[in-house]
Amino acid sequence: MSEKVKIINVIKQDDNYFATIENNPFYPDGKGGQLGDRGKIDTAGVLSTTEKGVVLNKYLNPGDYLYEIDEKRRCDIAQQHTAQHILSAAFEKIASLKTVSFKMGEEYSTIDLNGQNIGEEVLNKAEELSNDIISKCIKVEEIFTDKEGVQKYNLRKPLSDKVNGEVRLIKIDDFDISACGGFHVKNTGNINLLKITNTERVKGNLTRVYFLAGLRAIKDYSQKDSILKNISSILTSGLYDLENKIEILLNENKDYKNRIKKLAEKNAYYLAKDLIEKSVVVNKNKVVYHKKEDETADFLHKYVDLKDYTLIIEDEKNKTFSIFSNNINCKELIDKLKMNNNIKGGGSEVRGNISGDIKFEDILKILEK
Repeated sequence: MSEKVKIINVIKQDDNYFATIENNPFYPDGKGGQLGDRGKIDTAGVLSTTEKGVVLNKYLNPGDYLYEIDEKRRCDIAQQHTAQHILSAAFEKIASLKTVSFKMGEEYSTIDLNGQNIGEEVLNKAEELSNDIISKCIKVEEIFTDKEGVQKYNLRKPLSDKVNGEVRLIKIDDFDISACGGFHVKNTGNINLLKITNTERVKGNLTRVYFLAGLRAIKDYSQKDSILKNISSILTSGLYDLENKIEILLNENKDYKNRIKKLAEKNAYYLAKDLIEKSVVVNKNKVVYHKKEDETADFLHKYVDLKDYTLIIEDEKNKTFSIFSNNINCKELIDKLKMNNNIKGGGSEVRGNISGDIKFEDILKILEK
């Protein structure tokens, strides 16, 4: 901490404090889609930033204080922001896709492109071209001019009519030149790496492209590499054989599930006979009750004669009851239960489900009336 900042006013803001600052040196959150600065003012941590001031985690009296900006964070922001310029230019050169908006997050960044159904080939080419520019260690130039001077340059994105006064341009050789007020690296080699991680369709016929750059991309690679190695060890498979191994296991699992399903249905046939023998009669209604233990319960309604019996299955784990019957109106029964109990549910005349704070005995009491 070597320079000073002047705090003009401090007000309480939830559990923190907003400090209005004269000539605020902290870059504001969200400006140009970029993350804002963090750091310290005296012993107070900076939690967020605006044009006029910062949010602090502790109270400071108005006055002059030494401050410190987190330069490591600024470096990360510069890597992400310059990478965005390069990636946007790459998409425009390869597929004439323009960047409509840019957002930088704490974990990843995104650009929205004016097109949909962007294939893997285009994504791969854009990523490859971006990394080629990065690897060439091209100087990232700052050019200061005005609105009239801008006319000499072929900007990737036209200058907004709202811009007045001095204009700052970021130029990467003949590859890209854009007006921008954010942080940027001095040389494309400082970015190290760019990786597209995902895409999704968004409103307005746009495609959102997620990407990582710099140390974020390297950390992401390291984490995924570690995960794959652990999975490889668990499955006792070579790293490059994992895809085939997992496909085999998924198919085996599907086969086992089908076998279990068939066994459960067979078991339901015999279980239904046993439950019918233990049925209880409530106001001339013969009730078959079962507490679900496994998938067998899912097939019981097939093997209980619902013309003569009402089947009630309790699922203790999920706090639900399933009711099947052709001799009582299940919907009316559930409506009566909802009047006297704190439950949710519904259904048809022959089948329904309820969930909440209720017991089997509560259902029997309604049937007795």
